[in-house]
Amino acid sequence: MRGALSALLTAIIASGAVIAAPASLAHATADPPVAAHVVLINRPAISVCTGHKFTVGVWFQRSSGGSRAYRIAVSGPLHRRFFYQAGRAPSSHWRFWHVLAGRSGRYKIVYSSHRPGSRKWTRFVVYTRAHRCNGG
Repeated sequence: MRGALSALLTAIIASGAVIAAPASLAHATADPPVAAHVVLINRPAISVCTGHKFTVGVWFQRSSGGSRAYRIAVSGPLHRRFFYQAGRAPSSHWRFWHVLAGRSGRYKIVYSSHRPGSRKWTRFVVYTRAHRCNGG
């Protein structure tokens, strides 16, 4: 699993700005150097083979304070939402979900979190493309 995570990027929703950082920060023992009040999100791979899974996830930086609320919605090539998770991001570990890319095409992943001091949801949208891969 660690090898698969090395290909992923981590992004941060903070004050309406998104900051990219390497996925290796998810395994660091110290808190990553980021802005206050953040829910970190696991950015899935840019492309995967059809029939394989891509990983979405969240983690709350314990020292940052602020809201831990998150929403994750995944829509497939037919533009229908088929995966949804919402709740409070854990501060002790990453919470990951493995989403199946069952069809070829573009998958839209929408992460939402609260801005610091606000109840308004901030959205961060990423895309993963599933394509046919050569057998073997």
